[in-house]
Amino acid sequence: MPRSYKIEGIVIRRVNYAEADKLITIFSKFHGKIVVLAKGIRKIKSRKAAHLELFTHCTSFLAVGRNFDIVTESQTINSYSNLRSDLNKLAYAYRIIEIVDRLCPEKEIHRNVYHLLLNTLKIIDDKSLKNPREIAEQFLVEILWELGYLPKGNLISGDKLNNFLENIIERHLKSDSLLTKVSA
Repeated sequence: MPRSYKIEGIVIRRVNYAEADKLITIFSKFHGKIVVLAKGIRKIKSRKAAHLELFTHCTSFLAVGRNFDIVTESQTINSYSNLRSDLNKLAYAYRIIEIVDRLCPEKEIHRNVYHLLLNTLKIIDDKSLKNPREIAEQFLVEILWELGYLPKGNLISGDKLNNFLENIIERHLKSDSLLTKVSA
């Protein structure tokens, strides 16, 4: 097995780890969802920090580690800056990545889900999009179809969709509180 490898993916989760590190969850096309260690990323002068922000589509070089593979280098492909400047779009994008993180197990490859996520983030990032809710709901229904939780062709939306998702993941969605504050 090689000591290092390259991945392309979307950052879907970041958790503080140790004094200056973070555990980064990346959803990639060829490796599925993987958790990697970004050493020193919380330091002010970190060169990797900007490339490993939530929603960022990036290329990363990883070294195989004992517990976690370690990010040695990272480069941004798309940071989705328009999405970050609109709180409403940001809230729906957060909901989307939260669902991907909860529904997809680690190291299980889901290429169609990866492409669906990438395309949905591009659509939400579009300056002309005014209502990201419809796009987010369409994404959620399609990911449920793709992962086999909902028969293809079945359509649910609104509160039914939220309840269905919470029953599947067996916990309350963190993004609900953010969406409630944004829509108020």
